[in-house]
Amino acid sequence: MSSVFITGATKNTGLCIAEKFASEGYDVAISSRTEKELKRAVSYLSDKYKVKVKGYTLQLDSVSDIKNVFAKIEADFGGLDVFVPNAANLGVDYDMLTVTEEDYDAVIDVNLKGTYFCCQQAALIMKKQNKGSIVIISSIHSKECIWGRSLYTASKGGLNALMRSMAIELGPFGIRANCIIAGAIRTDRWDNFTPEQIAKRRANWPVGLESTGEDIANGVYYLGTDLSKTVTGTELTIDSGLLICLLPFNGGKH
Repeated sequence: MSSVFITGATKNTGLCIAEKFASEGYDVAISSRTEKELKRAVSYLSDKYKVKVKGYTLQLDSVSDIKNVFAKIEADFGGLDVFVPNAANLGVDYDMLTVTEEDYDAVIDVNLKGTYFCCQQAALIMKKQNKGSIVIISSIHSKECIWGRSLYTASKGGLNALMRSMAIELGPFGIRANCIIAGAIRTDRWDNFTPEQIAKRRANWPVGLESTGEDIANGVYYLGTDLSKTVTGTELTIDSGLLICLLPFNGGKH
């Protein structure tokens, strides 16, 4: 039986990715920082899809914790076919002129350092099988910038570069590495937006509609499976057309 591990997968996009793989018969490992959310998600996935599901508490700023969790996953599942580092510190409203070392560590240690060592541990398992796929969840922020997201932007840009390096170094072991460049994704945070706020956001995108978690999950499934068996070192952009706009899509009309 094939297996997948998704970090930060108890809700929103991460849970949708877990559901996609579970619906295709994969055994699923998920992680979260909190035990309560893990138990709920594990129960939900197990009951709905009747596959093996296990949850692991994971602190991404701890390399020792990362190593322990991957050792448990290898023991519990007998290997690992797909790894999806999805969890991230969103790093919102950090003025670069006032960022502290603590602020920096809070974002970079999770998003870049944590993901790096998770990918390392996943690759060590996959090397034994001579096959595996790593699909990093990156962001349009790795390509373009807005105020207050310098730490997040730096971390996601680093992940894109890491993905390319992994494709080169891990390819000889049958391991592919790719990433999703995600744009606006509808999450539970959108529940607090007014219809006017949602309409204003949508007016900025050529497609005029935000992605769902399922949209991202479909891209991850493609890159994670043999549907893309000769694809590595690539960025799959799922962003409603945002990155193709040199100027505001609506020309300032709205």
